[in-house]
Amino acid sequence: MSVQFRKDTQSWRFRIKRTKPYGMEKVIRIGLPRGISERRARQMDRMLTAAWDYNDFRHLDEETRRICIELFRNHNRELPPALINSVGNHDSAEELTLIRAIEYTMSDPEVQHLTDPTRHDQNFAHVLAYWGPDFAVKDIGIRQVKEYMLKRATQGASGSTINKERGALSKMFKVLIEAKVVDTNPVRDTAPASEREGQRDVYISYEDFQRIAEYCPCWAHHIFWTLYMAGMRRGEALSLTWESVDLHSRIIRLGASQTKERRPKRVPVHKNLVPILQAAGKASEFSGRVFRSPSGSAPHEDSLKKPWREALESLELAPMPRIHDLRHCWKTNAMRSGLHPLIADAIVGHGDRRKDVKSLYITISDEDLVREIDRLTFDHGKTEIWGQQ
Repeated sequence: MSVQFRKDTQSWRFRIKRTKPYGMEKVIRIGLPRGISERRARQMDRMLTAAWDYNDFRHLDEETRRICIELFRNHNRELPPALINSVGNHDSAEELTLIRAIEYTMSDPEVQHLTDPTRHDQNFAHVLAYWGPDFAVKDIGIRQVKEYMLKRATQGASGSTINKERGALSKMFKVLIEAKVVDTNPVRDTAPASEREGQRDVYISYEDFQRIAEYCPCWAHHIFWTLYMAGMRRGEALSLTWESVDLHSRIIRLGASQTKERRPKRVPVHKNLVPILQAAGKASEFSGRVFRSPSGSAPHEDSLKKPWREALESLELAPMPRIHDLRHCWKTNAMRSGLHPLIADAIVGHGDRRKDVKSLYITISDEDLVREIDRLTFDHGKTEIWGQQ
């Protein structure tokens, strides 16, 4: 099985050649709806391949399930029992298991259009480990959610981590309510975990960051410099394509689906960042993703953790800063460089200008952004970390 992109229709299609167990001997082609991303198409391809090879269609998400059903019907084949039953056909949560509910949630269009939908995968992994895949959704109530949060705290998870997992669980119930599978969301009646304990402020000096970046492999080196100079979120940078980057005007344009705040955003490119992006472009031939791993594929957020940790350990930097701390450093450098607060907030995506009366009548042009970003300097003191780890 393979997935191919058709330029004439600007859509993906599967090319399937399987003889077992359903006797479709010839090559089968089936198209996907327009707008499906390459990452999503290849994810669906992997799920279909595994389901077909192992004759197990129970764990397909709803979108992939529909494609599989269409495939069988187009060739007048009887549907396997697992393809007949889906979450949407349940009138209640009586028989709905946790793994099916999570799969249904991950196939939700709103989740699929997140900048990085895989972050829900990571949060759900702990939820599944705690209750198990066959746990009945109907048995998850307010008390069970509270017990889960307490258990995660005793395991050493931070308040921020627990709240992300709580948010994923709440999203699952929201999707199930929309599908009229359940009536209530028990997560809404629980209080979020405190994030104050362990909170810290971090500043990484320019000298220390240079040492970290130089120790990292070239592909990660480009990404870390972009995070440090542009103030972007890790997911925003890793999903960045050359279609969004204009090195001539020195503006990166992110759509609403590419940002955490779900609003379009412009990120100016610092003059010192231009050659770094150009170097990354030579490796990617200025097409597709801006940043690529050594294998040529788009790097995942977790793939940056190893080179970051190894650099810190080799340079004996302690306590260890985190990758996300580079965003904190950008905000500190912006403040110490005297950037206009409204422009600094607009660049990193903090605040809501629609609710800020002072900024209602302020228009920020591309030229304003570029002028301000070039005022940004990075050498504003030594590395300091305040608060608990």
